[in-house]
Amino acid sequence: MRVSFLYWNFRTLLAWGLAVVAFVIFAIATPNLLNVGNIYALLQTLSVLALVASGLGLIMIAGEFDISIAGTLPLAALIAVKASDAIGAFPAILLAVVVGIAFGFVNGWITATFRIPSLAVTVGSMVLAVGIGFAIAAGQLVQASDFAPGLLLTERIAGVFSLQSLIQLTLAVLLFLAIRYTWFGRNVYAVGSDRDRAANSGVPVVRTVIGCFTVSGAFTALAGALQGTSLATGTAGPNEAFLLQAATAAILGGVALTGGRGSLLGVLGASLLLAIIANGLSLLGADTATIQLVNGTMLLLVVVIDRPLDRVIEKRTARRVLART
Repeated sequence: MRVSFLYWNFRTLLAWGLAVVAFVIFAIATPNLLNVGNIYALLQTLSVLALVASGLGLIMIAGEFDISIAGTLPLAALIAVKASDAIGAFPAILLAVVVGIAFGFVNGWITATFRIPSLAVTVGSMVLAVGIGFAIAAGQLVQASDFAPGLLLTERIAGVFSLQSLIQLTLAVLLFLAIRYTWFGRNVYAVGSDRDRAANSGVPVVRTVIGCFTVSGAFTALAGALQGTSLATGTAGPNEAFLLQAATAAILGGVALTGGRGSLLGVLGASLLLAIIANGLSLLGADTATIQLVNGTMLLLVVVIDRPLDRVIEKRTARRVLART
């Protein structure tokens, strides 16, 4: 077990180490990276990705996956923008979060209760969310008439932060602390490691899985709602690119594809790494397609390497256990 523990902690350190290396490289390649305005933009990007990736990482530690993020994120933005003129911006954000919680709860309940693979369940809920989004948008770009809430959310604090980024980063850190230091976190790891054994040990498997999906749904919806409010616009359609980024951050951060292992601290480090790469490449003139290509390549490499390394660690751990007996 010691070998396995060291390996997954190394993955967390690796994510943060690569983020530092990437920051230094891009700072040398483009001095504009260190401008206060650019650091502000970097933290805006990081905060959204960190919040959504933390929620997805939680689900992956529990041994599941959530594709519906690609539909829930833009739907929450649409709801927040569309409802803001009628009930106000911040009640509209709350409404969007409630919708995200509902999607997450249903995803978790169906997955845990009926033992249906979460990939199948969340594909269906993604399609549903996208359909609702198209119905709300009615083929048009949805815009809010009041720009003041968006300006409030994005107003600079200490030069590099905003209310939006502080809310999102704080929630991501709080989730990491909750998973590390509470019984809920221990239950999540137990369920992801061996669901049947966890159930036999008295772990509330169904409640734990539902809790993971609900938290992820709330985080995704909040990120989408804040983004929509800050831009005062919302568009219908799936956001697969952001789902890819969140999944890349979770896997790069050391969350095992098989569940039960990984750290949300590593997910935060990987989110920082991806935000730095996207920001640095943009400053160097790269287009969106190039940035997505880099992200996709990184994800593919990690997926290819992760499973063989996981098997090696399992074999070495098993041999050590047998040697002691």
